[in-house]
Amino acid sequence: MKVFIVEDEVHAAERLKKLLLSIDSEVQVLMVCDSVEASVKWLKGNIRPDLIFMDIEIADGRSFEIFNQFTITSPVIFITSYNEFAIKAIKLNALDYLLKPIDKNELKEAFLKARKIITGGERPDYQSIYSSIAAPEKQKKLAINDLNGARFVDIDKIVRLKADSNYTHIMLISGEAIVSSKTLKDYEEILTASGFFRVHNTHLINLSYVEKYVKGIGGTVIMTDGTSIEVSRQKKKELMDALSLNQ
Repeated sequence: MKVFIVEDEVHAAERLKKLLLSIDSEVQVLMVCDSVEASVKWLKGNIRPDLIFMDIEIADGRSFEIFNQFTITSPVIFITSYNEFAIKAIKLNALDYLLKPIDKNELKEAFLKARKIITGGERPDYQSIYSSIAAPEKQKKLAINDLNGARFVDIDKIVRLKADSNYTHIMLISGEAIVSSKTLKDYEEILTASGFFRVHNTHLINLSYVEKYVKGIGGTVIMTDGTSIEVSRQKKKELMDALSLNQ
């Protein structure tokens, strides 16, 4: 696998290379660039890498700026030290992300996920996905991780999400259900800003698809797919506010 690395810390880049080779001895690191300018220049003049590792904060800004200057068609695994905002954006759209200092087991998991997608045939529109990370107010897609890799779906096509232990069932307007290996809490963190509300321990709903609210101790919401979902007593007032029913 041919890998391109964007990293401005020499020791971090060297450690990443060593870890990658320990995971797969056939990995070929094509180049390490330490800035947006150098990365764009290299990408424009060389073959497309199979996989890109990209530190968010680099010498001349944020690596997100690369997407505005070059069309990325390779999967990207982001690396970050601390930026909570960036992490939420990445969780929403990216193949994967790693926190510094990189843990070898987490790197291996991300690498194997990437390899499965790379060898799986048709690739998503990565440029659109990464552009939405660079401009989070325009986020429209959600990366759903399952046992086979990642699938990218439009957020506005999700009606509701239901917890199932450490998995989540994601219901689409088409009637399709996708099983994700992330927890409902993970999705609550990244979808609340997109108009989703957790009405109960087991359910996170898209408020755009609430068809009716039925009064009760906590009440019940009827979704456009016909599902009746109980609202917890503790969440009732907050839901009323979100639906503007307290006016």
